[in-house]
Order: sequence, then C-alpha cells, then structure tokens
Amino acid sequence: MRAKAEHVMKIGMLLETGRLSKAEAAHRLGLSEEELNEILRGECCDLTVAKISEYTNLLPDERK
Repeated sequence: MRAKAEHVMKIGMLLETGRLSKAEAAHRLGLSEEELNEILRGECCDLTVAKISEYTNLLPDERK
C-alpha cells in the first residue's frame, strides 16, 4: 500500500508543480482523465505496484 502511495504522490507532484497537465499526464499514461483522477484519489486497489510503477516511468522525472 505504501509503495502505491509513493508512486501516486510522484504523479501528483508533477501535476502540482505544473510540469504536466492532467490531460497530458493521462494521455502519456494511456488513461482517461477520470481514470487518472481515481488513481490520484487513491482508488487504485485493483492496480498492482508494478503497474503504478510503470506509470511513473512514463512520466518525466519530477526532480528535473
């Protein structure tokens, strides 16, 4: 559960800093904006840590 939360927080940080819009992030991840919103709200019980990790690998590094 904690690992999932850490990956979701990384996605959220990219959105909060303005590095990505929700629409752009959803497009890069192959998700709808509603699916991305569900993940950001923590409604990702059916997703594995590996899948969420894949998502964060598709986005730019938040430290850059």
